[in-house]
Amino acid sequence: MRACAFRSFVFLLVAITVGRVANARAESTLIPVSFEALSDQRVFDRDIWAFRGELLRGAGDNISFLASAEGAKAYEHAKGFSVDKNRVHASLVQFRKLLLSSQTSQELRFTLQKEFQLYRSIGSDGVGTVKFTGYFQPIYKAQRSRSEEYQYPVFEKPYDFESWQHPHPTRVQLEGYDGKGGKGAILHGFEIAWLKTRYEAFMIHVQGSAILEFPDGTQTAVGYAAGTDYPFRGVSRDFLKKQRVAWGNLPSFFTKNSDLLNGVLAENNRYILFEELDSAAPRGSIGVTVRAGRSIATDKKRLPPGALGLIRTYMPQVTGAGTYKLQLSSRIVLDQDTGSAIKGPGRVDLFMGTGEQAQREANMMFSKGELYYLLLKG
Repeated sequence: MRACAFRSFVFLLVAITVGRVANARAESTLIPVSFEALSDQRVFDRDIWAFRGELLRGAGDNISFLASAEGAKAYEHAKGFSVDKNRVHASLVQFRKLLLSSQTSQELRFTLQKEFQLYRSIGSDGVGTVKFTGYFQPIYKAQRSRSEEYQYPVFEKPYDFESWQHPHPTRVQLEGYDGKGGKGAILHGFEIAWLKTRYEAFMIHVQGSAILEFPDGTQTAVGYAAGTDYPFRGVSRDFLKKQRVAWGNLPSFFTKNSDLLNGVLAENNRYILFEELDSAAPRGSIGVTVRAGRSIATDKKRLPPGALGLIRTYMPQVTGAGTYKLQLSSRIVLDQDTGSAIKGPGRVDLFMGTGEQAQREANMMFSKGELYYLLLKG
């Protein structure tokens, strides 16, 4: 919020008041607001009944997380919001009851408005503006051993990772400048599998999980196990402009221009290490299954882990012709994940699902919107 200087004493008082409000907002990332903030939304989560089962299971997962030692620890490290873990837990329990007992979305909204308080994230500007993106779980062809066609490894977390000295090794030291590993790389010997392109290997880092499909038809899922202590550095707008390439065309662009990808990644020292999972279902940072279109990733130090949320932004919708368009929508979500590039109260990443369709939808998600949390009154 920008304040203007005025000579009038009255306007000076207004400026001082605005400054105090801004400071108050800076102390907390969540501000209580009336449900009237949603009054212009004709439909309150139009697809909620189709996803009722998913929301019930997801809320149950979050309830279990909040009752665990991990849940208590997550709130010990949180800062910037004054939301009690027990209140979040009770809110999820009551939401499940209402979701089971309500007959229509209008009835659910009426009861939520009666029993819950709405809290709005202050966003990136202090007044609620939130940037939304989407992420997905890719499915890539892979091999257990290196070959001429499959040369780019995905690495598991080394057994001695916790004892690594800080600062951690750079990306180039870990996997080599070209990303092919080799005897000179620190992670040599910790390969889980090998992929066809470096871009695919990097996308697993970005998305945090993947399903690897082997030539014999078998599959295995890999998920986040650890990350090096560097900030994430993605592809810059300047790079896109200089190369005259759109964000959605990066996969084919980097596949054809691996030398440029090598240069971009050499500047991004944040490195993700993986583990093989028993289930193909992707897991969020709080250790529960994330669900397509209903799980969000946020900064868990600035926003309440495991909480019940509501987002409002432009999301991909399938038209009658089978194409996609962005449409302003509101949706009940569960806060279950985080990400290296998801920092502060003004960033949300929405999980779109698994496979190519989810990837198309995730690539379309790049819009501004609002983030709310629903908490029981009192």
